[in-house]
Amino acid sequence: MPGGIGSIDQELAQGLRCNDRATGLNTNTSHQEIYYNLGMDRVHYVPQKQFLYFPRSSYFPILETLESVHKGLKQSLEIEQLFMDEHGYYKGAQRIFLSTGAADAILVALRLRGIKISIASDCL
Repeated sequence: MPGGIGSIDQELAQGLRCNDRATGLNTNTSHQEIYYNLGMDRVHYVPQKQFLYFPRSSYFPILETLESVHKGLKQSLEIEQLFMDEHGYYKGAQRIFLSTGAADAILVALRLRGIKISIASDCL
């Protein structure tokens, strides 16, 4: 798999879901730190910037949910791939810009699919 390590087994996947991650990230947290604190079943939303950060996960339907909601809202989905390094060798989180109208629908749909959502702490 280009840009990745390939599939992981279910035991490791369960461990990645159960690890404690920082959820008190604020608006000024770097995308590298956000990526580090994402889990396979967690996304991070920054309302002030209207960005939703998420990992590429084959174990949770994050991308499928985003595509489905955007299709229902008749909006295009533009995914930005972020990188951990300045050269673009190591892929990090992906993010999308959420319009005000789409944010509520997307966050509810993700919660209904079992995805945990952390929100920038200075926005609460």
